[in-house]
Amino acid sequence: MTGACTPGQERSEAGEFEAHRRYLTTVAYRMLGSFTDAEDAVQEAWLRLQRTDATTIDDLRPWLTQVVSRICLDTLRSRGRRREEPLAEAPEGPGTRADDDPAARAEIADAVGYALMIVLDQLSPDERLAYVLHDVFGLPFGEIGEVLDRTPQAARKLASRSRGRIRGTESGRQLRRSGEDRARQRAVVEAFLAAGRDGNFDDLLSILHPDVVLRVDLSTEAGGVRIVRGAAEVASGAKRHRVGAADREFRIVEIADMFGVLTYSGGRPTALLVITSENGLITHLHAPAWPQEVTEI
Repeated sequence: MTGACTPGQERSEAGEFEAHRRYLTTVAYRMLGSFTDAEDAVQEAWLRLQRTDATTIDDLRPWLTQVVSRICLDTLRSRGRRREEPLAEAPEGPGTRADDDPAARAEIADAVGYALMIVLDQLSPDERLAYVLHDVFGLPFGEIGEVLDRTPQAARKLASRSRGRIRGTESGRQLRRSGEDRARQRAVVEAFLAAGRDGNFDDLLSILHPDVVLRVDLSTEAGGVRIVRGAAEVASGAKRHRVGAADREFRIVEIADMFGVLTYSGGRPTALLVITSENGLITHLHAPAWPQEVTEI
């Protein structure tokens, strides 16, 4: 704060801040991919709050969200490309805990978060912030534009471009779906896994759009992108690689308005496939480049 705080004011301010700490840490973690960095960003937000006249803040939660977002944006920009750094800790593979154990439910949440980290790792700092704040946390583009020093329209375009890059498509059109649509989406992914496990070419063809596109981002060393177009070509590739091979395990994860499949080998996550479907058919599959270093919890 600009002036000295009384003990009562400090306690009240601290109490309000603590009520938002978990939310702020989640926002920062989605931005940065590191719990340590996220906690540092939240602590810096607390210090900035202490240096601010609280009477000038109409609503503390959005104010703190903007402050934390700006801190995260500065951190991302200073890092350069996140691919230069190892990702934060990854979840253990499935089957390591009982399904009814609370820790198992937490593990699933970690897997969802980790999958999101993989896809976010492809984005520029500004794209990442626009996507996370809007598509994950539902902030309006006006507030996002303030953080980025851009217009709401520019922030909207950044989020749209981010969706396209995540899907491996040119279009980042946001798909509004009902609960029934999401259930159908998941059913399509389950059918894809089942057909791949059985090596059933006809079943694979039945759930692929005739013009389906598979995009594979190659590793930093290999460079470039591999594109496969058409249902027959994509189905043939899935059959050859046996999507459901016995030496691997798979977990379906929800990533914003899409579903993905996180692959485990030897208890470690080794690959992610983001799947976009419309009207019961898969239209795009995207395999983001896998980070070079992954550590287990």
